[in-house]
Amino acid sequence: MGTGGFLLVLVLLLLSGVIAYVGDFLGRRIGKRKLSVLALRPRYTAILVSVLTGILISTVTLAILSLASKDVRTALFGMEELKAQLESLNREVLERNAQLEHMQKTLKMYEGQVAVLSEKEKELSISKASLEEQVKSLSQSVAELEEQRKTLQDEIQSLQMELTRLRANLLAVRQGEIVFRDEEEILRVVAPPGMTQKEAENFLLALIQRATIVAQARGAGQDREGRGVVFVQEMNFREAVQRLSGATQEHVVRLVAALNTLRGEPVVARFVIDENRKIFAQGEVILRKRIALERGKTSPDLVLAEVLRDLNVLGVEKGVLPQEGKVGVISAVNLSEIRQELEEREGTVVLEAVAEGDIFVAGPMRVFLRLKEEIPEGKTSQSNERRCADDA
Repeated sequence: MGTGGFLLVLVLLLLSGVIAYVGDFLGRRIGKRKLSVLALRPRYTAILVSVLTGILISTVTLAILSLASKDVRTALFGMEELKAQLESLNREVLERNAQLEHMQKTLKMYEGQVAVLSEKEKELSISKASLEEQVKSLSQSVAELEEQRKTLQDEIQSLQMELTRLRANLLAVRQGEIVFRDEEEILRVVAPPGMTQKEAENFLLALIQRATIVAQARGAGQDREGRGVVFVQEMNFREAVQRLSGATQEHVVRLVAALNTLRGEPVVARFVIDENRKIFAQGEVILRKRIALERGKTSPDLVLAEVLRDLNVLGVEKGVLPQEGKVGVISAVNLSEIRQELEEREGTVVLEAVAEGDIFVAGPMRVFLRLKEEIPEGKTSQSNERRCADDA
């Protein structure tokens, strides 16, 4: 209760006391004087004054309270209206409660639908992720297929170019337009031992320059960009440099054509390196052949041709590198002398091929021929025949 309420109660108490005092005073005065109001007896008149005094107290109290408080006035004079409003509010509350209950049911229904939609959303999200993965995988597959397609197109183009080149080579072979055949030797040199890597590179580059002169003389031409006439693959060049760098022995370095080369085209070549080891020593008998001569029946030319063929076969087997398909080299004077001796002699002789000097892998295998006397019959003869056959 606030300060205003206490003051109001205090005023009411004081006012009630004053009115009661005044009513009591009037009642005693009327009783002493025996006054009469409305022809009533004095005792009843005093009772009436007391009743009126109580009524006045109540009236004044109510009037003051009504004037002082709106709630009191409403309680005294607007109770019916309040009841009507309260009933109206109760009905509205019931309606609101019904609406709330309906809305709660609707909310639960919507919540169920939201839950179902959430589940569907999760499923759709999973499906979306799966589809995205499939799309990604398909994109990668498409990219791979595109790469394969490009690779196949490049291979087809390369094969078409190779087919065109092979057809041109075939035509050139028929027309005799090939300047270098596959594996044909262009140049051959002996590389000294002890070269550094830089010296080995310069040595091989100089060999390529020398090969360029030879190739141009044979009819080879530069590539379309005009970069050169003779080309060696980088890997083959590096392997050759590594082989020659720090070598302790001589090596035979050959530059050979890697494929058929048409006239006017550049030469694709490769290095072939072999250790230049000694195969035959000077004065060593390389081949010994026992020959039965019959005057007028034995052809010296056929005998010499057979000996040269055997020398070539033996040289290749031992490791001498051929030049233009040949290994052995015999002077024309020596051949002429041996041919004449074969024509003049009769009976069994031994034809020997002797190394003129040390013969290495690089070749050539320079030999001279000589005839020895007939081998007498006996063990020595059989032993020499066996040795000749083994050497042959």
